Amino acid sequence: MDAKGEHLLVLDRKAMPAPTNPRSGRFGRIELNGTYHLRRPGRWTVEWKVHDFVDCRELDSEASFFKSAVSFTDLNNDGVTEVSLPYQLFCGGGVDSSTIKVVLREGPTKLAVRGESLVKLPGQAPFGGTHTFDRALLLPENAAYKRHLYTIWQSVSVDERKSAGQTQ
Repeated sequence: MDAKGEHLLVLDRKAMPAPTNPRSGRFGRIELNGTYHLRRPGRWTVEWKVHDFVDCRELDSEASFFKSAVSFTDLNNDGVTEVSLPYQLFCGGGVDSSTIKVVLREGPTKLAVRGESLVKLPGQAPFGGTHTFDRALLLPENAAYKRHLYTIWQSVSVDERKSAGQTQ
């Protein structure tokens, strides 16, 4: 509940065969959808959506929200909730970094930090972990959003494995 009214966030994950190889029997395409609904008198309307996917023809694929790191804030104190959705996308054939995204939405405003997971394997130097902020996050007026997104980034972007083939 915020100044606009009652909201509902729906997170959805769909796995299906890759369109480039539909008869493989493998689920190579995984779609993620985050849909934010606003209750209007008598009905729910969609306020915004976040849609992303991974499409791997022959390689391993994974996509998922970091549900425990989803956050609802009002960092600018305007009475309207900001929703931060962190998620990962992966397409690879070995020990590779995942694509990590943390998207903040407040109505039509969309800000994000994007990059790759930092992979830590026993006895090896870590690799990956690079990230970039949307240009708007570099503006002084968006410093609170940048700090918030970076805090979430740090909590979801480290991939520590006990062995080369095991994800956590």
